[in-house]
Order: sequence, then C-alpha cells, then structure tokens
Amino acid sequence: MKKIKAWLKFNYLIPVLLLSGPGIQPLTAQDTITLEFCYQQIQKTYPLVRQASLIEKSSELRTTNLNKNYLPQFNINGSATWQNEVTEVVIPLPANLPQLQGPVIPKDQYKLTLDVSESIYDGNVTNYQKKLEKFNLNVDKKSVDANLYLLKDQVNQFYFSILLTQQNIKLLRETKKQLESKLNEVESAVKNGAMLRMNADLIRAEIIKLEQNIYELSMDRLANIRMLSELITMSLNENTSFKTPVITIPGMNYENKRIEYEIYGIQRDRINLIKNMVTTKWNPKFWAFGQFGFGRPGYNFLSSDIAPMAMVGAKLTWNPWNWNANKNEKKIYDIQSDILKNQQETFDKNLRVTTQKNISDITKLSDLIIKDQELIDLRAGITQTASSQLTNGVITSSDYILRVNDETQARMGLEIRKIQLIKAKINYLYNTGKL
Repeated sequence: MKKIKAWLKFNYLIPVLLLSGPGIQPLTAQDTITLEFCYQQIQKTYPLVRQASLIEKSSELRTTNLNKNYLPQFNINGSATWQNEVTEVVIPLPANLPQLQGPVIPKDQYKLTLDVSESIYDGNVTNYQKKLEKFNLNVDKKSVDANLYLLKDQVNQFYFSILLTQQNIKLLRETKKQLESKLNEVESAVKNGAMLRMNADLIRAEIIKLEQNIYELSMDRLANIRMLSELITMSLNENTSFKTPVITIPGMNYENKRIEYEIYGIQRDRINLIKNMVTTKWNPKFWAFGQFGFGRPGYNFLSSDIAPMAMVGAKLTWNPWNWNANKNEKKIYDIQSDILKNQQETFDKNLRVTTQKNISDITKLSDLIIKDQELIDLRAGITQTASSQLTNGVITSSDYILRVNDETQARMGLEIRKIQLIKAKINYLYNTGKL
C-alpha cells in the first residue's frame, strides 16, 4: 500500500498552493468533466488565444502601410539662409567706357516648396515585402497554436492525476467498508469470549490507516482539481466528476503532424522568399517627381525677386554590379535554409524516438493488465479464505489484514495500469500531433 501511494505521489502529483484565481467561470450544469471539454475550454479562455487576433491586426496595418508605397509621397520643405558671399557678374571694360552693372544676388535667400514623388517601378520590392508579411503572419499564428497545443500536456498531467487518485480513493473506501464489516463480526466474537480484544484492535487500527490514506489522496486530488480549474478557467471542486476517456488508436504508423514540424517548413519557404528578394537589388527603379513653390531666388539664381518654382521629371537608379555581394547573400540564405532543415529533421528524429517509447508502453501495459486480472482473482480467493479462517480462529487479524492489503494492492495496481494505458495512448496521439 505504501509503495503504491509513493509511486502515485512521485509520478503524478505536484505540490501547489490551493488558491483560486479571479475570472474563473463557474461550473453550472456541467458537473461531469471530460478531457475533451478541458481541451476546448483552454482554446476558448486561455489568455494566449487573444494573441492571434492581435497578430492579425498588426499584420493588416503593416500590409496597409506597404500598399501606400504605390501612392504619391508629399513633402513640404522650407529654408532660410544667409551667406557671406554670393556670385558676382564682373565684365571688365576699357576705362573710357561706362561700367556695366551686373545682377545683384541677395545674400539672404528663402525657399518654400512642395515636393511630390511617386514610384513607377520599385524593382518589385513592395510585392515581395507583402508576400513576406504573409509568411510572417502565418509563422506567428502557428507559433501561438503550437504554444496552445503544449498546454494540452499540462491538462493531461492534472486530469490523469485526478483520475488516479479518485479511483484509488474508491478502492480504499471499498477496503475500509470490507474491514468495517469484518470488525463487527470480530467484535461480536470478542464479546462472546471467542477472540482476543487484540484482533479487533488490529482491524480498527488498519481502518484508521485507511482513513488517513483516503484523506491524503483526497487532498492531493483537490490540489490537482484546483490547478486544472485555474488552467482551464473553470470553477471545479471536489464534487466534480471526471470521466475516464475512451481512446482508440486505429493504427500506430508514424506520421508527424506536430505544428512545430509544420512551422519549420513555413520558415524554410520564408527563407527562400527572402533569398529571391535579393534579386530586387539588381532591378532598376523608376519614379516620377515634381517640385512646386516659391523661392528667392527661384530657379533663375540671378534674380533677386521672389519667384514661383515648378519642375517635373522622372528618375532612374540602377546598380547592375555590386561585386558579388548579392550572390554571397543568397548563399547565406541557402545556409540558413539548410540549418532549418537540419532542425526539422532533428525534431522529427527525436519525436520518432519518443513515439517508440509510447508504443512500447502501450504494448507493455496491455499485457500487464491481463496478468493483473489473474492476480486479483487469486488474491480475492485468498482473502475470502483468510476471512473464513479468521472467523474460525485459525489465523489472527494481522494475517487477515495482510491478505486484504495484498488484494487491495493488486486492485490498485490494475487501476493504475488501466489509467496508465489510456495516458500512454494519449501521449502517443499528443506527441504525433493527432490529439
């Protein structure tokens, strides 16, 4: 009995402060909880869920800004300057001729213009940036989904701890009831002088031990219920019933459907897109521009009057040669893609190893359950015989209690393995991304 309890506490129970957080939804008519319900509840109430919509809004704004690259750009520019020297027009003439007075350029100059430019062809840069934004959005949303999927493992830990404790509480209560019935019988024999008082005291002491074990397991169960309650944002209590899931696995052919594995593929496609974007650095870029305003001087710099200014035109830039920098940049992205491929293969390899352990556990536990049932049948027969022997004074209460405990341990072992088998199947589905 002590070994069973120690195993339970080590493998399934986690210490916790029994606190209830704010914002937890009350459990109304839903007084029976299923594992699937817990999964659905996390997908609806966990704070991380809201992050997906925030990511989408942020991406929409960035895409809207990229679309504005095609719209005219307006800039108002103004300046006021003073300079110590300006251009002078000096025409030397013979002394007998009157000197010519050239235009006088003011040393203080002012300018106010509206500059307009519009991209005609940006080398396909904006188009690639919009495609890249879609990849970034997809990766970010998939990352949120992956983090939400990881929460299922936490749900599994709490849920199956609850199932184990509540099942063993049930078995201990049945054993307690059996001992109480036997205690009544022994008490009667003690009153009639057929048995010593010690026999009744031994059974009564064992009942007290069972009550302690039941209380300890009940508190452990309540701790896990409260942790699960906080995780799924649903008010649960010790009276909530938890249904044991029925899991059927049609076949165990390996297939990796994990979101993380999919993200690696998306990231590699994203790297290839960025690699193709390097080509845009070679592309020529055209845009039209115009300038409208007033200046002193205007475009006629020899005039000292404030004059209107207007100019329109088109511009071309092209850098056909950058000393193989673009070529090397593409090689860098090829290396990054290979790194992601290696990480993806490593993730898949580790997952294959893990699922082999899951498959081995499923096979092992299925076989052990058959033996557990055979053992229980034998232990039940031995306990029944011991009960008769105690009644007839052949054995003592201590011998009888040992036989009862042996049967109880066998039954608890069976229930533990049944739940372990379900959890092993759940782990297989979880690890392969099929849960």
